Amino acid sequence: MELTIEQQIFETLSKAKKVLIALPESITADSLSSGLALAMFLQKMDKDVSVVCSGSLPEHLQFLPRIESVKADVAGGKSLVVVVDISAKKLDEISYQSTEDKVSIFLKPKDGMFTAEDISFSNDKISVDVLVCVGSKSLESFGVLFERHTDLFFETPKINIDNRAKNEYFGAINFVDINATSIAEMLATLFGKYETLLVDEDIATCLLTGIITQTHSFQHAHTTPKAFMKASELVALGGRQQEVIKFIYKTKPLPLLKLWGRALARLKVMDGDSAAYSMLNTADFEKAQSSPQDLPAVMKELLDSLESHNVVGLLAETSTQTVRILTAIHSQLNAQVFADHFGQGSVTDLNSGLYKAVDITLEEISLADAETKFLGAIATLKG
Repeated sequence: MELTIEQQIFETLSKAKKVLIALPESITADSLSSGLALAMFLQKMDKDVSVVCSGSLPEHLQFLPRIESVKADVAGGKSLVVVVDISAKKLDEISYQSTEDKVSIFLKPKDGMFTAEDISFSNDKISVDVLVCVGSKSLESFGVLFERHTDLFFETPKINIDNRAKNEYFGAINFVDINATSIAEMLATLFGKYETLLVDEDIATCLLTGIITQTHSFQHAHTTPKAFMKASELVALGGRQQEVIKFIYKTKPLPLLKLWGRALARLKVMDGDSAAYSMLNTADFEKAQSSPQDLPAVMKELLDSLESHNVVGLLAETSTQTVRILTAIHSQLNAQVFADHFGQGSVTDLNSGLYKAVDITLEEISLADAETKFLGAIATLKG
């Protein structure tokens, strides 16, 4: 009888000793909290677990249990391996001599002499039994991690866990549920099928964070009865709901709130294009006692308030003649066309793939001219 996806996952993980959990470079609260919950669950199964993410971890999620364990890169794999062909000449002795600026390695065969043709070099491979990919639609979503460790991603058995329709099913095992409101909901179900007793207060709190953020505290239209049920079960298991609400929704620095207020005061809505945007100048940062580092957080608040729009933008004069444009574009539209209008800009997933985020910085330009260019880019989306 064929095993279910859930059974395949736990059979694979049960056999593994060393597990690497990889998170996308454009991290979300759901993928981060789910990755941490999975790591803690596997540690209770006596697995050697590491969590890696090359992106920066959001400040408002620093309350999550074990967040300090997330590393920016994979540990190990830094040794240079010297390979000697001993099929014709057997090795008798190996030694080395170290000076201040170099190391000499001496290889003595039993007969004859080793030549350069007998020696080759390679990099020490990172030893991982299973790679669990959480919240990434493709391998490219891991950004720098994938670029640095391509062999690891291709050669290691992968378990792919995601809830987006555009997932590329790149794993040996693909646990993809597009009907789930969050990855955390999927893991809560998965853990329950294995052993609920392993879910402690910290694991429950992490999973609860993923569900609450993805459903906007159960206010989002896509919130399902199953999401409510899983959240209720997690609270019963010790999930600290009030702590999650406090840090996600109530603990916002005053400068951020002031800057957000100034952005809301200048909000412009383009009904015909289902678009909305706001603009901030350098004086706004001074009066709010804020800085351009708060722009992503302000953009998030705007998007949460304007999810009925296909395009949400924030134009900010970060210094004289320099304007940063943060734009969220619904996945039904071609965000790359928008970015191409500026001749630059990174395009990444946002809100679990519902939107595409485009981040552009223009130099030697006024805020007014940047607005004109922004409106022209919106016009290209009509085509």
